[in-house]
Amino acid sequence: MTLMLVLGGQAMAQTHGTMFLGASFPMGDFAKVNDLYSTALWGNDQQTFGGAGIGFNAGLKWDFGVGIPGLAVVLSVDGLYNGPSADMKQCYKDRVNLTDYLNNEVDQTTPKYINVPAMLGLRYTFYLTPQLAIYAEGAAGGNARFITDYTMKYTDLLSVKHTDTENYSTAFTFAYQAGLGIEVSKNLVIGCSFYDLGGAAVKGEGTYKPSATNGNYDINRGTLKPVMVLGRIGFRF
Repeated sequence: MTLMLVLGGQAMAQTHGTMFLGASFPMGDFAKVNDLYSTALWGNDQQTFGGAGIGFNAGLKWDFGVGIPGLAVVLSVDGLYNGPSADMKQCYKDRVNLTDYLNNEVDQTTPKYINVPAMLGLRYTFYLTPQLAIYAEGAAGGNARFITDYTMKYTDLLSVKHTDTENYSTAFTFAYQAGLGIEVSKNLVIGCSFYDLGGAAVKGEGTYKPSATNGNYDINRGTLKPVMVLGRIGFRF
């Protein structure tokens, strides 16, 4: 019991929290796009491109000391946002320009990607001086992937308003990350991390109004796998 109290006291004394802010840079297929139907959002089940642009992230991380100098258990929760890239935005414009909407103005709201991973892992910190340290970490856990709705609205020559809405289902996937960074004065953290948030099919429901028949349809598209590199600054508390 005495040993447990001593080790528990050491762990609590070495517990720190860090708040991170930074940019997220999509990598691989998550960033690629040729045309709208080459993407997982719009293509068939063979498509994997995401057309994601540079986004931003915010996160919280807790380090729990384990009684070994420099080693800590790490628990993290992040929020990652990526909108469409410039090429993807052009694809949406082309979709309207190349389709006959009776020369009426079309209003589109394009989907954005939101990922919320929660992970558990280990971090090792090596102090070069009392005020400067380098660290390496790795973690694994789960990710909740959200895709915001797509909507398209226009009015035809008979003044009938048309609306096409696509609502995408939330997907839950296995995720992992690895990172390196430096710690300055034990309060400022500058890091770079690689995140692989796992792949899942794009599914959901669509609604088209008005429709002479049932305007609802199922969405079963490609597989989207968010992979990105994060550059961020953290403040320990």
